[in-house]
Amino acid sequence: MARAARFPHLLLLLPLLALSGPVACGDEPDTTPDSGTQVEDAGTEDAGTEDAGTGAEDAGTDGGVACTPSGWAEGTADLAVISDTSLDLLVRLRAIPGLTVEENPNGARLPTGYRFFIMTFNQPQDHAHPECQRFEQRVTLLHAADTKPMVLHTGGYGVSVAASRSELTQLLSANQLSVEHRFFPPSIPSPADWSHLTVRQSADDFHRLTQALKLLYTGKWVSTGASKGGETVVFFRRYHPDDVDATVAYVAPIARRDDDRFPAFQAVVGGEAQAACRERLWAFQREVLSRREKMLERYRAYAEQEKLTFTRLGFELALEHAVIETYFAFWQYDAPSRCNQSIPDTTATDEVLFAAMDYEVGLDSFSDKGVAGYDAYYYQAALELGWPRPYEEHLGALIHHPGTDTGDVYSPPGIPFVFRPEAMPDIQDWVSVHGERLMFIYGSLDPWTSAAYVTGNAQDSFFYTVEGGNHGSRITQLPAEQQLAAKANIHRWMGIAPLKRSPKVSLAEEPPTFAPHLPPRLRSGLHR
Repeated sequence: MARAARFPHLLLLLPLLALSGPVACGDEPDTTPDSGTQVEDAGTEDAGTEDAGTGAEDAGTDGGVACTPSGWAEGTADLAVISDTSLDLLVRLRAIPGLTVEENPNGARLPTGYRFFIMTFNQPQDHAHPECQRFEQRVTLLHAADTKPMVLHTGGYGVSVAASRSELTQLLSANQLSVEHRFFPPSIPSPADWSHLTVRQSADDFHRLTQALKLLYTGKWVSTGASKGGETVVFFRRYHPDDVDATVAYVAPIARRDDDRFPAFQAVVGGEAQAACRERLWAFQREVLSRREKMLERYRAYAEQEKLTFTRLGFELALEHAVIETYFAFWQYDAPSRCNQSIPDTTATDEVLFAAMDYEVGLDSFSDKGVAGYDAYYYQAALELGWPRPYEEHLGALIHHPGTDTGDVYSPPGIPFVFRPEAMPDIQDWVSVHGERLMFIYGSLDPWTSAAYVTGNAQDSFFYTVEGGNHGSRITQLPAEQQLAAKANIHRWMGIAPLKRSPKVSLAEEPPTFAPHLPPRLRSGLHR
């Protein structure tokens, strides 16, 4: 049974979103209760009975109503214009059907030798029914040269309209196509049928976009992304394995429903070397919860000052989840060398303890606005991606609402779902049996590493761990010998001779991070 169903009193606090109800092309009106929780327990015992999402149609979770015909006419690509290198790039891009293009409309600062374009690509909400609702998917393009490789990049959330280059783009001096994930604003269908927010539909988005841009960029392609972006590019390869030549996925989890690997990892993270830091974090958590009433009073004052509401979670849950997530976030985004600096002593004032939580997780991320900004992620977690089991047992009776810091509780109210237990095992099976030219990079201290992919029998594929690394782990943080090996394989995949001297990589130049509970200090530069 879904965790949210075990806490019906919490659901009374959840307002219905101001969203259109589910809409599916050609189906009968929906009679399913609009509960915002799991409407049926799919159960893990049924896993493997059907290959979810691999058929010709993506059967949603709702009954839906008749679709609204879009009237969309695909049009025909003008190959004579697209392939004519004597024409300006802007002219050639605009000859691709469904693509709207503006060149650097905001006057962004550009890396030397690049042109920058902000674009949208017209996509069907349901790839099995392209005649129904459609939407404009936002993408950006950094162009260096037709002859250079193309890096297909996504963060798995929104896309920045700043001209930022991923590590892989910098290493290859390549072109970069950055893609916003469906259902993250403004890439949202209207009316929106949330049952089409699936890994298969997303993979089909990337397939259509890739095929369209390959008319112009005919060289080697490599897909990449970090965290949810890393997941997304692996999903894309599972359904369309030949669209790109290789994939480099950073800190990409493949989780289970209520995944118990996460608390097991967190209990011993860092081993004996970090025992003192773990103890300090546990003591911090206990101290905050032992001052519950004072902390709740401070949280309410904070909400009033920042003009935030907390009707979806309520302050009680928000406080407990912030305490639980502070431990997770410290290992995800912070460093043990900063343990004493970031995590105050138990003798600290209420103000100092409260500020420490805000520093690590951003207390506004538990507000209605903060949660709603990532509704699409929480829905995906509740439907297919799974979520970590909360690491909270060590806090005992100090936790008044156990088992509520979960993906299904955060899933948007009013949008029903049925968890698909077969979805992620299907992806993992493809990686370990059929995968090829895959590279995974993880950090040894990052809690998400507890749900790392297993390469298994994947061919010409590699797995690297940055010792002491967190959720920001990259190739350039690996030991020199591993760096050279990783870079050599990437160059081989891209058909490029190994470089005597690799281009300098600035991780500060990477696209900004989008993520739930992102610490405020990491939110700078989030230009939409």
